[in-house]
Amino acid sequence: MRTLVISLVVAMAAVAAPASAAPADTDSPPAAERAQATCHRTLPTYPAIEPGTTSEVVRTLQCVLNDAGWGPITVDGFYGPGTKRAVRTFTDGFECCIASPLRVRTWYWTILFSQSRRLRGLELGDSGIRVKTLQRALRADGETLVVDGDFGTQTRARVKVFQGKCGLTRSGRVNGKTAFFLGQGGCNG
Repeated sequence: MRTLVISLVVAMAAVAAPASAAPADTDSPPAAERAQATCHRTLPTYPAIEPGTTSEVVRTLQCVLNDAGWGPITVDGFYGPGTKRAVRTFTDGFECCIASPLRVRTWYWTILFSQSRRLRGLELGDSGIRVKTLQRALRADGETLVVDGDFGTQTRARVKVFQGKCGLTRSGRVNGKTAFFLGQGGCNG
């Protein structure tokens, strides 16, 4: 009887755990995080992209679309049907009068970065992913700055330039109006 119970417990354990399962590595990120780790969100510039394009820039676009909640999109570097669907959904609210709405324009990047993180309230001395996202949004808007995650004097200066383009008070702090204009794609157009 005891042998039967032990045999049943061993058999149940074998069914519950796959035979190829390796010991859990608690330091390894989940699969979704590992996939996102292959995303390079910081580019020298954020160019316009046409449907059908295959490039690393498209991989970045796919990552940012996922970050901003327009996915899930497979990050494969091809601007194909899945990416088109996400861009169409993203642009449906504001593309009423623009020819070629699936052409990703430079100001789309600014909007996408602004939507992926809450940027309002950032100021000198802050650091982290929200600051990196702000720096990428400013870079997408045409500013030249290092994306390092530190809201230092270079970032404050670029925020002031952005605020000036938008006719805002040049405080260097991302207040509600600054965050609004970032979320609208900037003030260049």
